[in-house]
Amino acid sequence: MRLSAVPVVALAMLTGCATPPPPAVDHRAEALKQVQAAEAAAIQAFGKRDAGQSASLYASDAALMMTNMPIVKGEDIKPLMKEMMADPNFSMTFDTQKIEASKSGELGYTRGAYTLTSTDPKTKKVVRESGKYLTVYARQADGSWRIVDDIATPDGPAVPVDAKK
Repeated sequence: MRLSAVPVVALAMLTGCATPPPPAVDHRAEALKQVQAAEAAAIQAFGKRDAGQSASLYASDAALMMTNMPIVKGEDIKPLMKEMMADPNFSMTFDTQKIEASKSGELGYTRGAYTLTSTDPKTKKVVRESGKYLTVYARQADGSWRIVDDIATPDGPAVPVDAKK
């Protein structure tokens, strides 16, 4: 059986003549601004100890990973925020050191340092924990940006706060 080379040559010629796909549109600059705004809103909500506002910044399928506890997901984030922020000694500050976003404009992240002050549930003493965080944001279907993954890693154990300072 003898195969004709004509179909193979024709296919090769047609494939070689195909127009390349258009270059991807770079949405990174706009996404960086939006991730920065979302991070600022989160920092403000934590600073005001606003549990409802803080929880609303997380996507419905988000994961929050904090020290010495299992991963907290979705609807369980709001009750945790309420419990944390009900502590009269609760405060959390952030120093955002990097903001990045994808070229597609769909994902971004922030990285930095945090300081958490709270009441130790066992000793009832005020303690302070310092560490690093990484927060991943994703553009939602409505165009808003929500936290989808949030992890905090302490630099060491929480230490008692000197009441005299």
